[in-house]
Amino acid sequence: MADILIRDVPEHVVAALDERARKLGLSRSEFLRRQLSAEAQRTAVTVEDLAGFAETFADLADPAVMGGAWS
Repeated sequence: MADILIRDVPEHVVAALDERARKLGLSRSEFLRRQLSAEAQRTAVTVEDLAGFAETFADLADPAVMGGAWS
């Protein structure tokens, strides 16, 4: 497994990361490893994704549909 060294991280950023790790019961290293792993797996949202979302949820702008949802 490779190592990564990041220089010149502001103290307030390190403190915030440490606090988030502490709240999760993790070490700083484990917290950052999980964050980096999640970031590496993310994919960009495409125009096609947005178009599909718009098509799927188009009726949310319909007052009749929304009125029926809450009655």
